[in-house]
Amino acid sequence: MGRAKELWMEMQEQEDDRRIAKILEISYDDLLELEYEIETDQSKDGLIYNYRIEFSEDSPKEILEKISRLEDGCRVYLQPWELDEEYDYDEQFDAITENKEFVQKYKNEIANLEVLTHLKMPDEVLKDVLNRQMFIGIIGTMETFLADVFINLTFDNDKYFRNFIETHPEFQKRKFELKEIFEQSDKLKETAKKVMLDTIYHNLPTVREMYRDTFEIDFPKIKEVYEYVLKRHDLVHRNGKTKEGEIVVTDEKAIEGLIKTVNELVFGVAEKLNL
Repeated sequence: MGRAKELWMEMQEQEDDRRIAKILEISYDDLLELEYEIETDQSKDGLIYNYRIEFSEDSPKEILEKISRLEDGCRVYLQPWELDEEYDYDEQFDAITENKEFVQKYKNEIANLEVLTHLKMPDEVLKDVLNRQMFIGIIGTMETFLADVFINLTFDNDKYFRNFIETHPEFQKRKFELKEIFEQSDKLKETAKKVMLDTIYHNLPTVREMYRDTFEIDFPKIKEVYEYVLKRHDLVHRNGKTKEGEIVVTDEKAIEGLIKTVNELVFGVAEKLNL
């Protein structure tokens, strides 16, 4: 390998590290102190669910404590697009903003998932697999509703947009000199778009604050729904078991309870916002 190619690879590695540091919201120097591997969670047919950054036990605890997304003290889950340089924010934003029928879209998706509960499966193993996917899909449908509503309403209303900029932590920590004010103003909507699209909408404590601060509403109670979100996490990341090794129940009764609880939150939000 020639020296030029070695230098190029070193520069590419540094660029990748800086992107990871930015995602983790720590400094580049802090990242260099950590020992980690990036793993992939994917289906048998190669569909990537997410990436995992797994930190070794030798990583400095004082640096790990700075990472707000750290789970179990040793890992961070990333959405597939977070490490994808080709992720097209404009394309994703356009797809979200073309449909304003938020409630009807949600109802249609839930109705389609409910149909699956009546499918006759050849054995209990396949039925369990189907129920697990339905459970995950219902949470995903709720996420889509919360994202679609938030992004559309915020960009369609100047007051909401201003509330978002003035209250979201991402903008509170950004600093720039007065001479940059026009440049920053020109980039404001693009920056806001990326912040909204990068938000994990099943992180209900964060989403609740965003809704409260931006729309000035009382967000519905999230305790019961968030318990289901944590179960969804166990299904996706722990092969259907809790930290204690207990199996997450996803039978028809559990699915019915999940839909009822998610409906209460979604329709509660819709009522508060007069959707």
